[in-house]
Amino acid sequence: MSRMGIDSHLYSKTSVVHRMNPMTKVIVVLAMVISVAVVKNLNMAIFTLLLSFLMILAAKLPIGFVARRILSPFLFILLFAAALLLSGGDGEILWSAGFLDITKESATNAALVLVRGTAAIIMLTVLLATTRFDVIIKVLYDLKMPVFLLQILMFSYRFIFVFSDELESMKNSMASKGFRPNLSLRMFSSVSNMLGMLLIKSFERGDEVYRSMVAKGYTGKPTIITENKMNVPDYAFVSIVFILALAIHFPIGLQSGTWTQLIGL
Repeated sequence: MSRMGIDSHLYSKTSVVHRMNPMTKVIVVLAMVISVAVVKNLNMAIFTLLLSFLMILAAKLPIGFVARRILSPFLFILLFAAALLLSGGDGEILWSAGFLDITKESATNAALVLVRGTAAIIMLTVLLATTRFDVIIKVLYDLKMPVFLLQILMFSYRFIFVFSDELESMKNSMASKGFRPNLSLRMFSSVSNMLGMLLIKSFERGDEVYRSMVAKGYTGKPTIITENKMNVPDYAFVSIVFILALAIHFPIGLQSGTWTQLIGL
């Protein structure tokens, strides 16, 4: 495979996160990501961002390694946050230029989206950098996720690298024949032909892979010999993380009086 081969995202170093039970790790990260995604308090969102940095330290991952992995999704989140920032809204105006208004509400919403999104992708990056992808698929299967969704996820992931290799090969072939990127109609015609050939090859490769897997006994279920059984310490750790994931939302409940009513009941 190319430089982006299967599981090239794994960082080969031993740490407490690397040695953690894969099922425990997946459950903990998913619980925290879901909690982070719905948190409404900016201070608590910043707290989860700090937790994500602690996860990086616990996994002994270099900051540069993590930064490269989160760059693309971070830019997308940054673009979305910028749109929210410039959307205006009700409340105190912090900055205005022509038809653009930045209000306190829009600034808070943009910061909340940026912090939540960054924390979530860092947590997922730590999971992917310390656990093989096929093991994650097996854990999700053991957690009774729909099999067809897991198949889509598994094949999409693996074929990304196949298509990347095919595209790189086509680009090298075109470059060797004198192709140079420009804004001419000939360039657009060549690129469209290349994409068409890539689509045809993807169908052919998909059929070949399917027939090969069926011949080897593929039934749609992940087959990994190792069992991901949780023990008492794993259950205790998961319980602590679940409590933490719920506690993140405590300031909102305290402010609205919901928790006071629950305690009174």
